[in-house]
Amino acid sequence: MKILSPLSKVSEVQDLVVAGAEEFYCGIVTKEWEKRFSFIASINLRHDRVANFQSFEELGKAVSIASSHNLPVFCVFNAVFYSKNQFPIVLNHARKAVDAGISKLIVSDPALISFFKENDLNVEIALSTAAPAFNSASFSFFKGLGVKRIVLPRHLTLEEISSLAKTAKVLNLELEAFVLNALCPYIDGLCTLQHVGKNPESVSVQELACRMPFEVKVFSNQSDFEKRNAFSRAKTWQNTFPESCGLCALPSFEKIGIGSLKIAGRGNSSEKKIADVKMVSDAIGMLALPEQEFKTEMHKLFFEANHIRCNFKTCYYAKKGLL
Repeated sequence: MKILSPLSKVSEVQDLVVAGAEEFYCGIVTKEWEKRFSFIASINLRHDRVANFQSFEELGKAVSIASSHNLPVFCVFNAVFYSKNQFPIVLNHARKAVDAGISKLIVSDPALISFFKENDLNVEIALSTAAPAFNSASFSFFKGLGVKRIVLPRHLTLEEISSLAKTAKVLNLELEAFVLNALCPYIDGLCTLQHVGKNPESVSVQELACRMPFEVKVFSNQSDFEKRNAFSRAKTWQNTFPESCGLCALPSFEKIGIGSLKIAGRGNSSEKKIADVKMVSDAIGMLALPEQEFKTEMHKLFFEANHIRCNFKTCYYAKKGLL
């Protein structure tokens, strides 16, 4: 399993390689795009400068360093949709990214994937988690569009991932799963909210629309006890954005054939990115441990990194009973 690290600065590449990164992904929002469309209409679902390269020259330098270590860099073009007049501009950006040495494009809009294909863009496509591919039919559909890799949606359980891995093997699709940061209780592929901080330079999440105060009503034939639990669980997500982790799932991922372990956080500091890569690298190094001992060590790693004890809000795959 390869460690897929976020990237947003040229200066990060070498340190991330030393930490154990084996693949990189990044976004680019040029000054021209920002001036014409603003960060509200980001080309890649990240609406702040710190999460993106600002020029193809910067991108090329980062790719060159990664290439010197024989490591690939992927570029994100995963807005949920683009307007008709944006398609040629996005295509031009994608061509420049490919010319800079990008190995894969991470895309969510099926129309854009088809548009790239129609215009002979010669690059592999990975399907973003922002596309709702969470059953075998969707895997087959996107395979037909030419997709080579699926970034698994965050909300899937290990049982669902295991089932989809069998489909992916038949279709010869690579699979990528999240292991650190940015757990969301909702479904990426159905999200229509802007992820904007307090100012264009910020990575603050205090003003995200999905974290604003909300009310919950439970409609169920279950007991009052179960309904109270459901209510409490739903309300727990209000105004929270906890650190999150899926490292306890690594033994399962290894068995079912997950190829890449994704660390979210393009907008995080360089120090945080490096620490996260080291954390995943350390976890992979412990895979030979007995199951319970491995889980205990993962809980220690998470606590040492975040000073938070594992709970269902911080666990990507808690529905499997990993806690």
